Amino acid sequence: MPIKKGFCPVILEPALEKVAALWTPARRRAEAEKLARWNRQLMVSAVVMEKQAQPLPRRPKAVHPPHEPPH
Repeated sequence: MPIKKGFCPVILEPALEKVAALWTPARRRAEAEKLARWNRQLMVSAVVMEKQAQPLPRRPKAVHPPHEPPH
């Protein structure tokens, strides 16, 4: 059975299909590469933001030796 030109047997999520329906294979690849870069940037920035949102650990108070009275 011949496949129609422009038909892709892979099922995309509906929101993505609306955007990519008329894209050529080259355009799909270019957009996928861009989205992969954006994905990495978003993941790294989320980790950084989460670390910044955490309170800094409290440093323990310095432990001083007990004061000894003079003899």
